[in-house]
Amino acid sequence: MKTIGLIILFISSFNFAFGQNIDTIQVFFLYGSKPAHGYRHTEAHLFGGIHGGHVSIGVDSIVIGFNHVGIHLIPHKKHLAGMYKYEKLKNFVKDTVASKYTTFKIPLTNEQYDKLKYILGAYITQSPYDYAFFGMRCAAATYDVLSQIGLFPVKSRSGNVLSNFYPKLLRKKMFLLAHENLFKIISQPGKKSRKWEND
Repeated sequence: MKTIGLIILFISSFNFAFGQNIDTIQVFFLYGSKPAHGYRHTEAHLFGGIHGGHVSIGVDSIVIGFNHVGIHLIPHKKHLAGMYKYEKLKNFVKDTVASKYTTFKIPLTNEQYDKLKYILGAYITQSPYDYAFFGMRCAAATYDVLSQIGLFPVKSRSGNVLSNFYPKLLRKKMFLLAHENLFKIISQPGKKSRKWEND
């Protein structure tokens, strides 16, 4: 009962705390990067490097993504190293202004939108999987959520991990989906002190 109550509270908070109900979501892709030449002592070396990056979903005024609080090589059934985290959109925008991003704006039906909120509310309450290098990470986790609302075909866990092993693989699918359906795409270049991954 406690878990169900938390999910209902989280779903209602989308509209009650952060504004009006909308039928468009955003999928944010941070590009992988490494310090540019001449900046190796001042810029951070990030997990994944040039093939790293991150993916998160914006719903109403909240941004939600699958993150790690540790990392396992292979998935564990207990002591999970991953969790879905969320933050206010205005804080996310402020914190990412110097990073290279592509954002996809995707319109949803009311049914898709309500299902998305329910899934994310449940996943924030309890992560359905571990965070592992050879397992679920942000790209596969995002595909999992988007496939459940019908934007992509549903895959097995292993099939999802293999086909979305890092963000660029999912981003290619998103570009194709966006071009086929005329979804809006927004590009943000990122600071010049880092070498950013290309599409």
